[in-house]
Amino acid sequence: MFRRRAAWAAIGAAALLVSGTPAANAVDGVAPDVRWANSVSDDLGTLAVGVSSDSDVTEIRAHIISGATQQEVAVVENDAFVLVSGTPDNGVWHTKQPLRLADLGSYTVAVEATDSGGDRTDDSSAGTLAYYVASVFENVRADRSEVDIDHRQVRVDGTLKGRWPDTRELKPLPDHPVDLDVNYWTENTVRTDADGNFSGTVTVDDAVPLQAVFRHSGQHPYVLYGESASTQIGVRQVATRWTLQSPAEARTIDFGQQVTLTATLERETAQGWAPFEGQSGGVLFEPSGSGQFASVGYFTTGEDGKVSFDHAPWETGSFRVTSHSDDPFLASASANGAQITVLRASVFSSLSATRTQGTGVHVEGAMDFPDGWTPATIPVHIQYSSDGRTWANLLTTEASWSGSGYAFAADFRHAGRGYFRAHFEATDSFRAAFSEAVKASR
Repeated sequence: MFRRRAAWAAIGAAALLVSGTPAANAVDGVAPDVRWANSVSDDLGTLAVGVSSDSDVTEIRAHIISGATQQEVAVVENDAFVLVSGTPDNGVWHTKQPLRLADLGSYTVAVEATDSGGDRTDDSSAGTLAYYVASVFENVRADRSEVDIDHRQVRVDGTLKGRWPDTRELKPLPDHPVDLDVNYWTENTVRTDADGNFSGTVTVDDAVPLQAVFRHSGQHPYVLYGESASTQIGVRQVATRWTLQSPAEARTIDFGQQVTLTATLERETAQGWAPFEGQSGGVLFEPSGSGQFASVGYFTTGEDGKVSFDHAPWETGSFRVTSHSDDPFLASASANGAQITVLRASVFSSLSATRTQGTGVHVEGAMDFPDGWTPATIPVHIQYSSDGRTWANLLTTEASWSGSGYAFAADFRHAGRGYFRAHFEATDSFRAAFSEAVKASR
């Protein structure tokens, strides 16, 4: 139990508050160490004391001293404490019941502790008792779980109560301010009614958490900070889409040839899809392989939602158009166009066929790739025709760099008196090429 006192006598107070004065019969022992004393965090009327010693702690007495008047208002006797954790020589003791003090506020706690060896400690400032009302939110709810571009208001309702430290009873807190926080910033402050209920509206402009918070108020100095659980508010975005008018289908072009991209951005409305004006974005040309994309340009859509760009792609790929808005209520959109296959030129710069001893023929020539790129390998098919119209492959050789072009040559032990030509087959990146047809000469 604990008893109230109006005040200590001056001599008694001085004797009690001198810290670390050992008992006369405990000269050789070690006095208990009062490590701390404070309120239990979730039960503010309960006093907790931590004490350790070289033998079991046998007695604890706490003096509660007003922070406002510096007068003692209560003494908590030993039989009011119970060991809740640790061991008798190093443990934590709680009061069995919450303290019942006349006034809310902050109190200094002085502790006397004695161990089984008779050693005693008086700690005049072991800690603080926070004898306050803990604020508690109940039934905090929002009237919607998501907002959209036309409905951004959210109503928040709930109840604010206080848990009294002496009885642990929850009571409504009337006429208290409650902050309605959106993404941890206060957007509105409302006050509770006679039953502790509150209601207010906030504007939500993004997918954010929403929370009710009681912050310290000078009108209510003994009610502590409290907050409700966080409620996540989502955003339903307006859908947008791209429609590509051109190129409408896959096509093949020569290197250096321009292609026109035309596309329209639309947004979803109650009446269906409509052109979307004033949206920013960009256009890329993305290679089909592992090459590097090319920036085509940036735009802001006009009244018709259209964008148009001319671009000469340098390798096979497709256009990608993307729009993005800083408004979280508007969805981004992107689309890829049809594949544009880019083929570079290949040409035969020379070809000759020369008769050798007997019926043999020596064929040689050179190729060029005027657009700057060259295939990794250059297979050349040497063909023969007796009439210059129907051709057959004689053999395949490989052209290689000769200093002025990509040269190739082949010898045939027996060849007729018809025509010879060279053929390079098309690849994914190069067009096919045929040389002129020649007759073998001496």
